[in-house]
Formats: sequence, structure tokens, C-alpha cells
Amino acid sequence: MDTFVLISGALNILGTFLLGYLAIGSYREGRKLRRIQLEVAEVMSEVHDLQSEMRADQRSAQNEILETKETVQRVARAAQRRRLPRLRLDFGTAD
Repeated sequence: MDTFVLISGALNILGTFLLGYLAIGSYREGRKLRRIQLEVAEVMSEVHDLQSEMRADQRSAQNEILETKETVQRVARAAQRRRLPRLRLDFGTAD
């Protein structure tokens, strides 16, 4: 009986140390995970800012394209109004 109590107590003490080791390891990994989560959140914030800048650039480019299109249309209309009629002169050959 004494041997059983001795072995049982030793296993309990060993199990306690193992659980403590696992708890400390989990705590450290949890801190590392929290740091990684904060870094990911920071990167996501930067991505969001970049996406906002890209949308603004796209809107600006779209506006510039529309302005260019309007300018081309105005030039085309102006060119059509100012076009002189074409005259075709044929010099007949003397027979």
C-alpha cells in the first residue's frame, strides 16, 4: 500500500509539473499569437489605406478620360463645321 501511495504521489507531482509546463508554453504562444494579430491588423490597415488611394486614383483617371473624350468630341465637331467643301477639278483632254 505504501508503494502505491508513493508511486501515485510521484505521478501526481510529475503531472502537475507537466501541466504547469504546458500552461507556461501556452501563455507564451498566446502572447506571440497576440503580437502576430496586431501586426496583421496593422498590415490590413495599410492595405485599406492603399485601396482607398487606388479608388481615388481610379476616379481621377476616369474623370481625366471623360474630359479627354469630351475634348476629342469638341475638336471633331469644330473640325466638321470648319471644313471647306472639296472642289474637284477635271481638266478634260482635248480631242
